[in-house]
Amino acid sequence: MTTSAVHCEGLIKRYGPHEALRGLDLEVPKGALFGFLGPNGAGKSTTLRILAGLVRAQGGHASIFGWSVLSHTKATARAAFLIENAIFPAHLTAWQVIRRTARYMGVEPDEAVLARVGMDHARDRRTGGYSHGMKQRLGLACALVGEPDLLVLDEPQNGLDPAGLQMIRSVLREEHERGATVLVSVHRLAEVEGLCTHAGLIVQGRCVRQGTVAHLLGEDTPRFRLRTNDDARAATLLTAFAPEARDDGLRLEGGEARAAEAAAACHAAGLQVFELAPVRRTLDELYLSAVEA
Repeated sequence: MTTSAVHCEGLIKRYGPHEALRGLDLEVPKGALFGFLGPNGAGKSTTLRILAGLVRAQGGHASIFGWSVLSHTKATARAAFLIENAIFPAHLTAWQVIRRTARYMGVEPDEAVLARVGMDHARDRRTGGYSHGMKQRLGLACALVGEPDLLVLDEPQNGLDPAGLQMIRSVLREEHERGATVLVSVHRLAEVEGLCTHAGLIVQGRCVRQGTVAHLLGEDTPRFRLRTNDDARAATLLTAFAPEARDDGLRLEGGEARAAEAAAACHAAGLQVFELAPVRRTLDELYLSAVEA
């Protein structure tokens, strides 16, 4: 039995001379809340559209719960998608949209999905008069119909006010706690760091980093900040510790014992140690280093 909700291997997609995906590999474990990060034009939306069956890759393969997205209807039967901007027939009300979606999914319509996204007040309003943010909320409500096993959302926070952003976070957390796998593309790094269990970083059509958020942030490799009265001399003295010079001191990798050993070496050499403190890598650092590389 597959342990992956989503598996992509060697995906290639070209639009004329532009190569949107260049051998992309992606693994989303079952039950993960997976943040898909990347700059504009990196290939996030193309990847999600391939998973939804809206775009066909020219190379590689993609599967959902072990079923190929090209040859098995079962691949998308357990999944729900919100890809880019949600569009609805202008004459339909929110409740009519939910009812049609439920009928298509073969499940009973439930007004609770409108309440979950803060759209119960617009139940009987026609969607033609909706703002962009309201359409995003309704699109998310449609994706929640039938409690899918996999929820794929392409930047669902676009067009939402602060209350809407908080709603998105709540819904994603609830779906994850329910046991669903969530794959969400985002621009706001804080959304991933504070919410997701896993993340993948896509740059120029390739997924350059992926794994648990803790692993990506280096929490399995502790780092310490060391500040002395002469950091340049300390860096020379501590070459065996491979220090990284920063504006606010030196960065040392390793556990507490190794950090204490470095501080003791500085003190023995006559340096004054002003600070020895654990530091945590941020997703901003990871993101910028990957993009700049």
